[in-house]
Amino acid sequence: MVKIDSLSFSYSDKVIFKDASLTIKDKKITALLAPSGEGKSTLAKLLTGCYKPNSGAITLDDKVISTCEGYNRALGLSIALVYQNPSSSLDPSQRVISSITELIRYHKICDRSEEKLLIKKYIEELNLDEDILNHRPRQLSGGEAQRIALLKALLLKPRLLILDEATSMLDVSTQANVISLAIKAIKEINGSILLITHDKELAAAISDEIYTIQSYKFMRER
Repeated sequence: MVKIDSLSFSYSDKVIFKDASLTIKDKKITALLAPSGEGKSTLAKLLTGCYKPNSGAITLDDKVISTCEGYNRALGLSIALVYQNPSSSLDPSQRVISSITELIRYHKICDRSEEKLLIKKYIEELNLDEDILNHRPRQLSGGEAQRIALLKALLLKPRLLILDEATSMLDVSTQANVISLAIKAIKEINGSILLITHDKELAAAISDEIYTIQSYKFMRER
């Protein structure tokens, strides 16, 4: 579904990837397992167009999404990213409802008459109370904030959902809850998950395939 073909990327003189290839299969959970500083989050930024590769290509359903020449923004909407820190997708000055509604209207996800029903559907699916919509980010617990970030990602109905250490700041029970909700929601829209983590046990428990980064390349472990 997503293919990374002969990808190379460097920060100045620091090589991160060199002729690296990886396939993320349709409707599967793929884990990328590596310690901090090994390029995991860099891959997420390459997949979402924050960085351009030095060489190689990234394709989605056999359509080119990224090369050294640029990034296909329209196609890139099919890839959604949830970061470790949910504040990256939540405006501290906005109430949660405003943040979600703004996203819906910007991407024309549904008619205004359907907004409330759509938001209610996702709030229920993610086991959140509707009262949370009137809160500001500072009033949310870590688990609530991460589920709101996940909700915003899922609204785009992504073909690929990237969880970049998305639950590492949560306690074990909250982590398990958020992960299970993400898996359930992405399966309902026939999407795939790329789990970027340093947690070997988590990767082993939920992933169909596991890769590591070795010598600037992706190596399959399972």
